[in-house]
Amino acid sequence: MSTNQSTSDVSVQILQDVVLFDYIIGGSTGEKTVEADDFIREVGKTLPSGTFAWVNKYRAEAKREILKVGVSRRVNNRVRGYFVPTAHAQGLAQVLKQIRDKYLTEKKTFLAELPAKVEEWAKAPENVGVSKPGGRTRAELIRIHAPQQGVLEKMLTFDISAIRINDTNYFGEDDALQQEVKGLVGQAAFEISEDVRRSWSGPKKGNTTSRVLGLVRRVQDKAEAMSVLSSKFGNLAKLCGEVLAAVPTGQNIEGVAFIQVSSLLQFCMDPEKIIGDQATEFDPLVVTDPTVTTESGNYNNVFFGEPEAANPATPNSAPNAPKPETGVSIVPPLPTDREAHANIFFDEKHDAVAIGPATAVTEPEHLETVQPFIF
Repeated sequence: MSTNQSTSDVSVQILQDVVLFDYIIGGSTGEKTVEADDFIREVGKTLPSGTFAWVNKYRAEAKREILKVGVSRRVNNRVRGYFVPTAHAQGLAQVLKQIRDKYLTEKKTFLAELPAKVEEWAKAPENVGVSKPGGRTRAELIRIHAPQQGVLEKMLTFDISAIRINDTNYFGEDDALQQEVKGLVGQAAFEISEDVRRSWSGPKKGNTTSRVLGLVRRVQDKAEAMSVLSSKFGNLAKLCGEVLAAVPTGQNIEGVAFIQVSSLLQFCMDPEKIIGDQATEFDPLVVTDPTVTTESGNYNNVFFGEPEAANPATPNSAPNAPKPETGVSIVPPLPTDREAHANIFFDEKHDAVAIGPATAVTEPEHLETVQPFIF
C-alpha cells in the first residue's frame, strides 16, 4: 500500500494490511474501566492488597509486547484492541501464547494456595475482633464472601484473538472503525512520544548511560512496524538506526554522542514532528557547528541554549560574533502545553498527510526569549 495516499484512501485500504488483536486477562484488559467491569477489583476487596498483582503483571506484559508493533484502538476513550501490521502478526501471536502459558501455570499455583491465603487473611490482626453490622467480625465476613476456587477458575481467563477485517462499508461514513483508522497515524506518533516521555528524563546532566539505547531500539522497532501507515515512520526508524550505529555501546554516552541521542529523543517527544514535514529534514547526526565549537568548546552549554556562558571573559563580544550557518539543524524548544497536540490525532487533515509549516503551533509570546537548541 502506498504511504502517500490521502487519508480517505488509507481509512479503507489500511485494513488490508493490519490485524486487530485483542486480549482480556482476568476479566479485564487492564485499561481504565468503570468498577463494575473489572471482576478483579470486586473480589479483591475481600483479600489482602496485592493478591492479584500477578494478574496485572501479565496484563502489562501482554500490552507491552503488543505496543511494540501495534497501535491502540480506542472506543469512547477505552482501549478495545490493537491494530498490528500483518507482517508482525504471526510473531506477536507466538509471544502472546508464551505469556498465556506462563499465566496459566501461575494461576494453577495460585488456586491451590487460595484457601490458605483466605484463612491467613481472616486471622490477620486488623480483621480479628472487629465488629460489623449484624454482629459478625470482619474475619467471619471474609470467610463467607472470599472468592471460591471454582469461581476464580472460571473468571481468571486469558483470552486472546486476532481478526482480519475486510469491509467496514455497512454504515458508510458513520462507521466508528473507519473513523478510528483515519487517526492511526497520529495515534502511533502519540504512543511513540509518550513512551519516550515516560522513559527518558531529558538532557539534564549532559551525559547518560548506554541503557538509553534500549529506548532508541524500542522506538526503532515501533517506527519500523508503523511504516505501513506512513513513510514518516520508516524515516524515523532509519534515523534511529543511524544513531545506534554512530553511538558507542557499553560505556557512558557523553559529548557529541550524547547530543546525537538527546537530539533524536527530543525530536520523538513531539508527535507533530514525527509526522510533520520536518520529519524528512531532521538529522540527529548533524550536531557540530564550527562557529560554536571553536569559540565555546562546551557541548553542554550549546545543547542547553547557553553558548554565551562558555566565554565569560568576553560578554560584550556577542554582537560581533558570526551568525550560525543556515545548514545547522535547529530544534525549537518543546511546547509546555502537552494538551496542545491532543486534537491532531483524529483530525483528518493531519493523518497520513504531511503537516505543512502553516499548521505549526504558535508559541506564546512569553516564550520568545527562550534560546533555540542549536547543534
